Amino acid sequence: MARTSVTLPEGVIEVEGMLWKPKASATATAEEFIAARTRFVEINRDGRWNPWVFDEREAELDEASATMDQWTRAEPGHRRLTMKQLEARWEREDRRLERQRAAAEKQREARKQHYDQERAHARLALIENQSIVDHLQTELAGFRDGSRFPAMPPDKRQKDIAELEAQIERAHKLVTRLETDVGDPEEIIDKNGWLPRERREVMLFHYKYDREFSGRDLRKQLPDLQATHKASKDRKERSELRVKIGMAQRKLDDLLAVPELAAEQMCSECTTPMFKHGWVTPPYDGPCPAWPGWAKRIQRVREMLTAAAEENKQRNEPPPAPPPPKPEPLAVIPSGLPIAEITARLTELQKQFPDAEVRRGRANRWELWPAKS
Repeated sequence: MARTSVTLPEGVIEVEGMLWKPKASATATAEEFIAARTRFVEINRDGRWNPWVFDEREAELDEASATMDQWTRAEPGHRRLTMKQLEARWEREDRRLERQRAAAEKQREARKQHYDQERAHARLALIENQSIVDHLQTELAGFRDGSRFPAMPPDKRQKDIAELEAQIERAHKLVTRLETDVGDPEEIIDKNGWLPRERREVMLFHYKYDREFSGRDLRKQLPDLQATHKASKDRKERSELRVKIGMAQRKLDDLLAVPELAAEQMCSECTTPMFKHGWVTPPYDGPCPAWPGWAKRIQRVREMLTAAAEENKQRNEPPPAPPPPKPEPLAVIPSGLPIAEITARLTELQKQFPDAEVRRGRANRWELWPAKS
C-alpha cells in the first residue's frame, strides 16, 4: 500500500522522522539547520570512540549547537521533558540496570559450581591452535605465490612448503579433536562463572579507556617532542628525539587506526582485540598470554631470565668475608717454671698490658687475656 503523503505546514521540515520549525528569532535556514544537525551527530558519534575529537572540533560543535537552537520541534503537542521528569527517568534506568546487574551476578554464582577446568583449558587451546592454523596457512600462501622470500631457491621453497603442509595437517587434527572436547566454546565458563561474551564486554570497557588514555598521552607527547627537537642544537639529542617522535607517531597511528569496536571483537581473556592477536609482530601485538602453549613458552623464558639473573648476581657478589679469627691470649707463661722467673715475666707483662687478666690455660699454663668489659 502506497504511503499517503502529508502536507506539512509552511516552514516545517521533516528530518529523520521528526518535525522541526524555526523559532521566531531564527536566522538559520532549513539547509543550515540540517547541516548543523548532521555535523553535531557526526562529532558526537566520532567522539564516543575518539574523545579528543571533542577538543579538536569544539568550535564546530558550539557553532552547530547554536544553529540547532534556532529551531524547535514542530509536532502538535510536543513538549520537552522537565528536569524533574528527566531525573525520574534516569532513576528508573539506574534501577533497571541494578536489577539487571544483580540478576547476572546471581546467574554467575549459580554457574560457578559447573566450572570445568579441563574444558576451560581445552577452549583456550582450541582458540590458540585455530590461530596457529590461520598463521600457517598465511605463511603457506606466501611461499606458494613467491611473495615470501622471493629469492629462495626452488628446492628449498618446495621443502618448506611440504613442511608447512605437514604442520597444517597436524594442527587441523588437533583442532578437530579439541572441537570435540570443547563443544560450544561460548558456553564454557571461567572459575568465576563468567561466560566468554560477558568477559569480552569487560575487556572492551578496559580497552576503550586504556586506548583513550594512551591516545591523549601520545597526542600531548608529540608536540612537546617536536618542539624540543626543533629547539635543540645538539646533533645527538636531535637524533634521539627523531627516534622518539617516530615511535610515538607510530603508536598513535596504530591506535587511531582501530575502528570503534563491538564486544564480540575482543579477546575474552585480555584487553586486546582478537584481530590484534597473531604470531608476527608487527602487525600483531602477539598471542594472548592466556593461551596454554604461549603461556608455557612465556613461563620458560621467565625461568631462564630468572636463572640468568641469579647466576649473574652470584657472579658479581663479593666473596663472603672470612670468619673472625679465633681469640688468642696476649701472652702465655708455661707451667713448671721457677717462681722467680714467673714473677719476672708477670712483672714485664704487667708493664705491657696493665689491664690484662691472668687465666688458667691448657696444661696448667698461665694466659694473659684482655680484661672483660
